[in-house]
Amino acid sequence: MNFRLLSGLILILVLVTAVACQDSKNAPDPIIPEEIASGTASPLSSFEVWAVDQSGTNAGPTYDTGGLIYIWDGTAISGNAAEATPDIIDLVVAASEANCDAPKKPHMLLANHTSPDPTHLILANVGSGNIYFLDVDSRDIVGCVNTIGGFNEAGGTANSHAATASADNSMVIVANIGAKGESGFLHKIKTDYTTNVYSLVETLALDQFSGDLGTSVARPICHEFTADSKFAYVTMAGGGLLVVDTGSADGSTPMTVAKAYDKDTVPGIGCGVARLPDGKIMTNGESGAKGGDDFLYTFDVSGANDGVFPNPVQIELPGEDTHGAVPCTDHDGNLFAVSSMRVSNDVNFIDLQTNEVVATQSMVTSFSPDPKPDVADIVGNKMFLALRGHKPLTAIGSLESADRTPGVAVLTISDDCKSFSWEEKDLASMTDSNRTIPFGLTDGSVITAADPHGLEIVFK
Repeated sequence: MNFRLLSGLILILVLVTAVACQDSKNAPDPIIPEEIASGTASPLSSFEVWAVDQSGTNAGPTYDTGGLIYIWDGTAISGNAAEATPDIIDLVVAASEANCDAPKKPHMLLANHTSPDPTHLILANVGSGNIYFLDVDSRDIVGCVNTIGGFNEAGGTANSHAATASADNSMVIVANIGAKGESGFLHKIKTDYTTNVYSLVETLALDQFSGDLGTSVARPICHEFTADSKFAYVTMAGGGLLVVDTGSADGSTPMTVAKAYDKDTVPGIGCGVARLPDGKIMTNGESGAKGGDDFLYTFDVSGANDGVFPNPVQIELPGEDTHGAVPCTDHDGNLFAVSSMRVSNDVNFIDLQTNEVVATQSMVTSFSPDPKPDVADIVGNKMFLALRGHKPLTAIGSLESADRTPGVAVLTISDDCKSFSWEEKDLASMTDSNRTIPFGLTDGSVITAADPHGLEIVFK
């Protein structure tokens, strides 16, 4: 559940506005930022969309082990997603070739921050505790770290939810949710993307901070680093937020908690985190499958190095279960957030100057009656969202539906960042007729096992 700001994204968002709300066949040529221009190439030919199907791929009705990564060319999926042909990585095969343990529920997929483009993607497997490092060019798994047990047996379960690279590429911090009803952990992995050496060097048990959070347990969900990599803002399953001083990459200076915001200050189930172009950190608090109150937060991190941690701006969101959220810059250079509501199938548009929701629009259509939008990312005026499966394996497992359309939705965002459009051709399917699971009341009735979740834009 990541909503991240990728390298070069701000410039794209500011400049690529001429094509907003226009048919791609008739749209004028966009202005091409220097850092992604190559000859006559457009921005939409300079990236790929990677999406994770967290359902298993081994034989049997439960498909307990495995998963797939779908990779689309940016131009193809942006122009006609329904007809775009993805490359597919079978993670069981890829793991075996890399001498890594097989995955269970591959969940969050996030890029590193090398310049000018990312070289690696980091995949957290929330059912098996192992972290994969994938080379962007070869698409091979080139490293793996198992976090079960933690560093020096400090603790760690199979529930490694998200693994995020620091802005300086020196480390990855892993949010390990912990066992059900128990507190979780943060793991630090020292990273060398040149030599593909990845070492678990530290584990921080979070049970000691539950009192500060005002919760019975402390279970981390997602996080993002400040631009200087010195702090990580960590969202929590029971509400609240921890600001972690990240210490040193080799673990010789350990992680410490610099600030704990309690659940009353930051209510809601913590989810994704993004570093905004104005230097702030954006997070959300979701209501989950049961519904309730949902919020978007922005944190001023400018005083973190001086120990100054003001309370966040809190924006209440209509709808149920805020999840994927991305920044959007309008034609006047004003910053907005676009947040999908997973349970109610809405999209909210939030003005980050006034901190108000300015529009809400439903994603429900005849071709996608119950889309369940999850992780999101954005390039120019194209917003990409993972749409969940019929029988979700994580978070909203109690909400099953035959009306789902597992895949990636491509929304065209208006140039004022206040509305979107999408058509049937804007849905890239991730259904797999070869992998089905029992579904429905009739004996023998089955449905596709596909359950998309993680999604990341990879600039090339």
